[in-house]
Amino acid sequence: MMEIRKVTGAIGAEVGGVDLSRPLSDGEISAITNALHDHYVVFFREQRPLSEEEHMRVGRYFGTLDISEIQPKPSSNREVLWMEATSAKGRGAEYWHRDRTYLEAPPLGSILQCMVKPDVGGDTCWTSSVAAYEALSEPIQALVDRLSALHSIRPLAARSQDVRDTLGDKIHSFPTAVHPLVEVHPVSGRKALNVNANWTTEIMGLSQEEGRMLLDFLLEHVKRPEFAVRFHWNVGDVAFWDNRTVQHCAIADFNTRRVMKRVALVGHPPKGPESQGMAA
Repeated sequence: MMEIRKVTGAIGAEVGGVDLSRPLSDGEISAITNALHDHYVVFFREQRPLSEEEHMRVGRYFGTLDISEIQPKPSSNREVLWMEATSAKGRGAEYWHRDRTYLEAPPLGSILQCMVKPDVGGDTCWTSSVAAYEALSEPIQALVDRLSALHSIRPLAARSQDVRDTLGDKIHSFPTAVHPLVEVHPVSGRKALNVNANWTTEIMGLSQEEGRMLLDFLLEHVKRPEFAVRFHWNVGDVAFWDNRTVQHCAIADFNTRRVMKRVALVGHPPKGPESQGMAA
């Protein structure tokens, strides 16, 4: 029988009684989807390492599989992203981020499995962008509800050799996107801060000094520990997160081999409070 247990007050739940290597029932899919909307990231312990085909099948229960333009370790199934490293430093994953918000339609979410764990360290943290928004004072909420920000791959490319090697000359013509500073979740209706350290470069309509001050504040604000959960991986463990409501980062404290396998789900352009008729 499926069991869902919260792991912190703000974010995260463990889902027990589910074997992701076998086909899921409609009831299981619905319960996992509801848990994801309620807790933003859900964890599945003691899973068998999934084949690429099994991993893709799990993803398709919840949406259309995405193909990333960045493929660190190409696979015959381009929907499956393999990430292998002996250190998280210098790869961008050690910074709090939402996945690929430089795209007009960032991924809806991702399903990540640990295939090889390092000898020590290698945890992943998630923070609730919903809790971060709700903790802001009403005047700051009213301000950010009306603003948008520019997202670009270039800042990360400037500090990550992996990204430069993968994209090559495409970096110079890569698209940017302008997204609302606050995203309204299309199912729950909850508001979430939509800024992150990897991709958000400037706030539109403000002076450089004003924008930098506000952006720096928001980027620090989302790091508050009461919004976050830290997950210690074992081989086979799976995390499924909603990219619209969380940021995540890999803790760069390991120096032996770590291998993760991921599929992502196609998303839609973020909608802000004004487009929902929530602000004038």
